[in-house]
Amino acid sequence: MARRRRPLASSVTVSALAALVWLACAASDARGRAPAGEPPPLRYAVTIPEPNQHYAAVTILVDAPRGQQSEWAMPAWTPGSYVIRDHGRQVDDLQAETLAGAPLPVEHRDKQTWRVGHGGQPHRLRYRVYADELTVRTSHVDDRHASLIGASVFLYPVGEGERPAEVELRPPAGWRVFAALPGGEGGALADGVARLRAPSYDALIDAPIELGTPETRRVAVGGKAIDVVLTAPAGHNADLDRVAGELRAIVAAAGALMGGLPFERYVFLIHATSEAGGGLEHASSSSLQIRHDLFKDEGGYKRLAHLAAHELFHLWNVKRIRDRALVPYDLRGEDYTRLLWFHEGFTETIEQEILLRSGHLDGDALLRELGASYTAYRRKPGRNHEPIGELSHDAWTRAYKPATHHQLITASYYEKGGLLGVALDLELRLRAAKHGQKGSLGGLFRRLMASHGARGRGITQADVVAAASAEAGEAMDEFFARYVDGTEELPLEALLPRIGVAVEVLAPWEEPGLSPFAAARARAWIGVETKGQRLGAVLPGSPADRAGLSAGDEIVAVAGRRVRSDGELRDRLADHPIGAAIEITAFRGDRLVSVTLTLGERPDRIYRLRRADDGDVSPQIRGLRERWLAPPTVAEAIARADAAAP
Repeated sequence: MARRRRPLASSVTVSALAALVWLACAASDARGRAPAGEPPPLRYAVTIPEPNQHYAAVTILVDAPRGQQSEWAMPAWTPGSYVIRDHGRQVDDLQAETLAGAPLPVEHRDKQTWRVGHGGQPHRLRYRVYADELTVRTSHVDDRHASLIGASVFLYPVGEGERPAEVELRPPAGWRVFAALPGGEGGALADGVARLRAPSYDALIDAPIELGTPETRRVAVGGKAIDVVLTAPAGHNADLDRVAGELRAIVAAAGALMGGLPFERYVFLIHATSEAGGGLEHASSSSLQIRHDLFKDEGGYKRLAHLAAHELFHLWNVKRIRDRALVPYDLRGEDYTRLLWFHEGFTETIEQEILLRSGHLDGDALLRELGASYTAYRRKPGRNHEPIGELSHDAWTRAYKPATHHQLITASYYEKGGLLGVALDLELRLRAAKHGQKGSLGGLFRRLMASHGARGRGITQADVVAAASAEAGEAMDEFFARYVDGTEELPLEALLPRIGVAVEVLAPWEEPGLSPFAAARARAWIGVETKGQRLGAVLPGSPADRAGLSAGDEIVAVAGRRVRSDGELRDRLADHPIGAAIEITAFRGDRLVSVTLTLGERPDRIYRLRRADDGDVSPQIRGLRERWLAPPTVAEAIARADAAAP
């Protein structure tokens, strides 16, 4: 929908005026003053005056300004999502005035910063935020609900983000307010207002706010409340009681793994939409976006479990075990770190253990998933092009703004980091066993939580290495030098048999049950990635590369036969034996070109994993394997948590 600009005054409704009255009163209300020695709170009021126009109206009361002028900025990105979004571009009609209503000068300094000349007197800022992008990273307002992601809604005073924050929300009649912050419990709004409190600006934008009439459930683990808030304007097919029960199991499993839950209340904010949108972690909540028809079979519940387990574990890894490079966040631009393989990749690894403990996976299913993941990973030509820390550092540009050639020189720090986490987990288990100890990746996280997370200390890679060495009972520096700082192939194929897992390696055309033509199709290879008929990438040294094909070429014929899709391209290649010389005709821009290449054999392999036969594995190794693949059950975790509850 096209954005429609109006003077701000015309969009201030009765509810917005009521919010302004509250702000003016708060300026003189002694109960709202900060205790002596503490900075005054940031005070925001939010209304939804025009839901159909996708606007949220925000007012900020500044009752104790510093100096003669102040700068206010909108974050350039949403913490947890490493791409510049320039949230300031959605701010309209920013104005400032004294409490008596006299206008104050406002200078728009850059794409995200405004300077207000206030002369040291209390004043108000008013602006609108256009919110019409429903993702877990951006805000959305319509006639059914409002999802407010703080980084895209709340301006902050530059250099003063440590101040506590108070937010008054006055939603449309009948709506309730949900957030992990105090005041966001979703209760009825007797006076039409919800009031939220946060200890700092960072904490405020780390708690997404949902306004509307969602379906809710509350469950508990060990006396800790878990709220499930499902917004589905177009309906859904979920059994919400089942969803709540499964999320309870996941929370209990994660708490058992980490030795307790670091919250009193946790909120799963779920949006059911026409498209899946992933998840984003927060300190005591997570935003999850799923398809509204996801639960048409058991696979839907499994997919939600994977997503929820991943975002939940970020309670520890990211939100409490913090990256020193990101403490505090630099919200004005790219905030570089080399540890996303640890924060995201290792969370992928632990996600699997949480699902094992919660009953969503069994050991055999985990091995099947791991084999499929490793198979897909080994097909990535750029997996060892540069150290994984560089993949993390380059996330801002290469992971989320990829160019055509990036797939040849990069890999996902989620994917590679997750497999690296499996390799480290197995190394820790095997090495600790030599010293009569129990080691694991979960143990590494418990160590880091005790040494850094619980003490508010940011971590570096050196801290991760030190924790791994302590967990293994011996130095782990070489492991990190080879696979984190270096580019050696991950050692999973060697590690898995050492812990009692058999690795079967097949060529794609050796899959049982393939017809002769399907086998030929799986075997034929020219070394290209395709998007329809168009080449997305040409692998260096491949038959296509040696013949002179280029990324962007649109193949229209193979050996004189027309092709209309990537499927037809593979069919036509399969018509020929390996080693055959084949003419390929393609459009390169507006030019028709022909090349002759030699058909090659696909180098990919399929990796299948299973428990090795007991007769081939020593009792000690069998015990290690089963502690990995069959950890304590969720029933035990819930029982222990409930027994320990006050």
